[in-house]
Amino acid sequence: MEEKVQCEAVDVAQAGEDVEEKVQFAAVDVAQASEDEGQALAGTLAEFYEAQARWGRDISVEERGKMIEEASKAKKTRLVKRIEHKLAVAQAKKLRAEKLLAKIEASMIPAGPDHDQETITDEERVMFRRVGLRMKAYLPLGIRGVFDGVIENMHLHWKHRELVKLISKQKTLAFVDETARLLEYESGGILVAIERVPKGYALIYYRGKNYQRPISIRPRNLLTKAKALKRSVAMQRHEALSQHISEVERTIEQMKKELVSIASYIITPSSSLKLVF
Repeated sequence: MEEKVQCEAVDVAQAGEDVEEKVQFAAVDVAQASEDEGQALAGTLAEFYEAQARWGRDISVEERGKMIEEASKAKKTRLVKRIEHKLAVAQAKKLRAEKLLAKIEASMIPAGPDHDQETITDEERVMFRRVGLRMKAYLPLGIRGVFDGVIENMHLHWKHRELVKLISKQKTLAFVDETARLLEYESGGILVAIERVPKGYALIYYRGKNYQRPISIRPRNLLTKAKALKRSVAMQRHEALSQHISEVERTIEQMKKELVSIASYIITPSSSLKLVF
């Protein structure tokens, strides 16, 4: 009787273990199925070629050329839009530089020519030119150009000698001539000569026989040293932006011509292509 009860208990325990194992296996299968559903199925390259050969469609030469043409046109269009944005940014910077330059130059009131100015003879001009070129002392004209400190230094030089020599590092003769005339009007001296020297352009001025030192040797109508530097930087920025804008405009014009010519561009491929839809 006891042996029969023990056998029944073993059978019940074995049946419970079997049920527990079935439940665990079912949970594992459900988890793997959910993971498989979250991942995309991808075939091999051979399967892709097989599907393309079975269900693909041959593309004609005209369709292939049209597709390449549209892709090239879209790429060019995006590039043109990007360059046009750069052009707009450069134009905005140029406008700001122009406003800053106009604001600085508003405080500068250059003097005009003096009709009662003293003159010199040709012989005196030749002599002053020779003496001025031999002078070792000179005033440098840097990127600031003409400002109140330059005129002050000219009068300080005229206190001890009749001539003063300035060296300008401007590269264009037209700008040098404009600077020389401005110095002549502001200082009241006589421009003797503008000569090319290794350091730049030499400007030689004679103070005149009837020279009288002004009460204020620093003119109030010119820019200060700090404002002259700001003006020079603004002019350089404006010139650089103008050149950059011209180059960008030429690039945009050339790319627009290429977009027009793409429509008539014909491609002759050597092989056909298939697409799977």
